[in-house]
Amino acid sequence: MAIGERQLERRLSNLTIFATSILVAAAVAVLAWQPDPDTASMALNTGTTGPTPVSQQCREADRAAVADLARFLGRNGSTDAPVLERAVHMLNLARRHCFYDWNGRGLDDYQWLRRWLGEHSWDSGER
Repeated sequence: MAIGERQLERRLSNLTIFATSILVAAAVAVLAWQPDPDTASMALNTGTTGPTPVSQQCREADRAAVADLARFLGRNGSTDAPVLERAVHMLNLARRHCFYDWNGRGLDDYQWLRRWLGEHSWDSGER
C-alpha cells in the first residue's frame, strides 16, 4: 500500500507541475500580447475594413495645414523644435484619421494643428 500511495503522490505532483507550467505559459502569453494598431481591425467599430479614399474636405484641410507648417518652418527659430515636433505628430494623426474615413476626427485634428501653429506664430511676433 505504501508503494501505491507514493506512486499516486508522484503522479499528482507531476500533474500539478504540468498544470502550473501551462497556466504560467498562458499568463505570460496573455500579458505579452500587444495589438497591432496599424491593422485594419482599428476600423471595425466604424464598419469599414480598411483604408478608404480620402475625402475632399480632408485633402483641403491637409493642404492648408501643410501651407501653415511651411510658413512656420520658414522662420525656423531656435526654440521651434518642440512646436514642430508636435505639429508633425498631429499632422500624421490627422492624415491617419482621414485615411481610415474618420473625417470628423481628422478635421478636428487639422483645426487643432492650425490653432497650435497660430498660437506659436503669434508668440513669436509673426502674423
